Amino acid sequence: MAALQTIRSKGALLVGVLGLALFAFIAEEFFRSLETTSNMDKSIVGKVYGEKLSIQDFQNMVDEQSEIAKLQMQMQGQDANLTDEQTEQIREQVWQQYVQKAMVQHECDKLGLYVTDGEVQEALRQGTAQSLQIVAGIFRNQQTGTFDLAQLQDFLKNYNKTISQAQQAQNSEAVEQIQMIKKLWDYSEKQLRDELLSNKYNMLFAMGFVSNPIAAKENFDERTIIKNAEIAALPYSAIDDKDIKITDDELKAAYNDFKENFYSPVETRDIKLIDVNVVASASDRAALMSKVQGFQQQLQSGADVANVVRTSNSTVQYSNVALSKKAFQSVPDVASALDSMSVGSVKAAYYNAQDNTINTIKLIAKEEAPDSILYRQIAATAADADARKAQADSILTALNNGASFADLAKKYGQRSDSVWISSAQYESFGIPEENASYINQLYKIGANTAQVISNDQGAAVVQVLDRKHMETKYNVAVVKCPLTFSKKTYEDELSRFNRFLSQNNNLTSLEKNAAKNGYVVTDLPGYTPMQNLIASRIGGSGAKDCARWIFDDAEAGEISKLYECGRNGDHLLVVGVTATNDKGYLPWDNKQVKDFLTVVVKQQKKAEKALSMAKSVKSVADMQKLKGAVVASLTNQAMAGYPMVNGVNVPEPKLAGVIAKTAVNKTSGVVAGAGAAYILKVTSQSKMNDKYNAQAEMAQVAQSNGQRAYQSVFNYLMMHKAKMTDRRYEF
Repeated sequence: MAALQTIRSKGALLVGVLGLALFAFIAEEFFRSLETTSNMDKSIVGKVYGEKLSIQDFQNMVDEQSEIAKLQMQMQGQDANLTDEQTEQIREQVWQQYVQKAMVQHECDKLGLYVTDGEVQEALRQGTAQSLQIVAGIFRNQQTGTFDLAQLQDFLKNYNKTISQAQQAQNSEAVEQIQMIKKLWDYSEKQLRDELLSNKYNMLFAMGFVSNPIAAKENFDERTIIKNAEIAALPYSAIDDKDIKITDDELKAAYNDFKENFYSPVETRDIKLIDVNVVASASDRAALMSKVQGFQQQLQSGADVANVVRTSNSTVQYSNVALSKKAFQSVPDVASALDSMSVGSVKAAYYNAQDNTINTIKLIAKEEAPDSILYRQIAATAADADARKAQADSILTALNNGASFADLAKKYGQRSDSVWISSAQYESFGIPEENASYINQLYKIGANTAQVISNDQGAAVVQVLDRKHMETKYNVAVVKCPLTFSKKTYEDELSRFNRFLSQNNNLTSLEKNAAKNGYVVTDLPGYTPMQNLIASRIGGSGAKDCARWIFDDAEAGEISKLYECGRNGDHLLVVGVTATNDKGYLPWDNKQVKDFLTVVVKQQKKAEKALSMAKSVKSVADMQKLKGAVVASLTNQAMAGYPMVNGVNVPEPKLAGVIAKTAVNKTSGVVAGAGAAYILKVTSQSKMNDKYNAQAEMAQVAQSNGQRAYQSVFNYLMMHKAKMTDRRYEF
């Protein structure tokens, strides 16, 4: 009872304590929830229409696109290793594709547009979609040269069976190739659906526009009527800038005319940066030259070429097989040297400025070999190498004694189909020795001849049915060593830059003294996360850290710390932020905006002055008398083009209109163009032989108008409605 009484007497206090405890529990869960949400937000690389793209999903898309790019390069006989620059390009491409797909999907969802399975099948039957071009090169009808759907369907139907047969035959190369084709198809199929939906949305605009016979005829005439003209121009550049005075009121008036040009859907920064690219010193170059000369001596003395190339860390791996000139396209310095070298000779060590390398080359062999070989084979399936060789010899004997190739293939559970192999399918640097051995043996088999080809991996009876396009091929050992800076060179450059920064610790001083110390200040107004120039062009983790600082931490007037960055650790970077700009319309006095408006107003005033100077001009000869005037001829000028006049060199759409309106042997009035005031005389006119088709022309005009409308709407949605967020710079 006493305890109960105590609880009653302290009831208010107890309720308060319990309330605080309950609040603490709720608060704990709330803040835990906030933390989880925050962590989720940290993993978001971007948004479009509120749809979030996680860094994991983005990276998966980049990985997939990279894999497809590698497969395509492999199919073309190129080195399937992506450079950092290529990887960055793929990242940008993936982002652009994601944005476009998300926007189109959002608009199509509102309109109830979607792609049916029937539409996909129809697109496959036609085979002309852009997304099918990859697989179209694989499943191509040899007679028509077009995409063969039946071949694709047969491949997909028999995929598992074909893979199993290749695995049983221990043909790892065939397995890899079959899997590669399947990956390419899976990717193409996804892209096809996206393409069809985008085309359907685009078609709404195309169908929303019509033309008429008058507009169609004008469009036809603009393309087909050709005129020659004599022209005189008074370039605005001939008018001294000192004679042009511009007021803030004039800039504000121009701002209202061009305001839509200054809208940004994201925050921007006005930045200035100094990017120091550390390069090899003279002593670094001398040291590498001496090293490569050592490899040169080894090649001359008859050392094992594969080992020499491997130990040199050459960027060009050795392939013990003769390659055509096409295989050396990525190393033009090597390709250009081959014909002047004799077999067994070694080229003296040399510097190549194109790729900043020091090189030596040995031509091991030169031979005539076919570019394309039509062959078929029966792989031995015995358990061990000796048994496989014996089995292959037995198959060859049977074949030479008149046995049917098809029957023998069937006996060993294999197909007897023949296949063409071309140089483009296998020629690359660093071909594995077992593959090189196979190719070298295949080269030597004559047409309508069968032979056993064997290596450590297996044995097969190969029958060559045809050989085409004999060409010279080269077995070459290439030592190609990139010229890079030493640790000492880097540390010297770092120390020098640090001294400069310590003596110039504000933006004014930085800009004032950069040039005299050998540094260049780059001005980047309106820098956006979407540009991502620092991370994409310079690269490295330091560049990403710098981008994060710019957008997440920096205040106007601040200078960053020195960032050590670059994909090869070869850049030193410092950034100053001159202004931070919210999303929306930039104000008229923003430096980027003001600079633009100043140019516009200055050109307008120069145009007025030029027209005033030419007010009495009635002919080309009259204009020629003015100070600074230039005279030129325009030949074969179509009215649809934007002519450029020598001495002005600015595209002039207004001038095209004047040419169109001026009759032969008539002189136009003076017109103010984009870069000059002009007067012209049309001297002749001709017409192309194109036949006018009113219906076709009207359709073309309508389509063109629809495309422009689509692009305009798309740009508007992206700028004002998509609520796009791009935080790629954080990752």
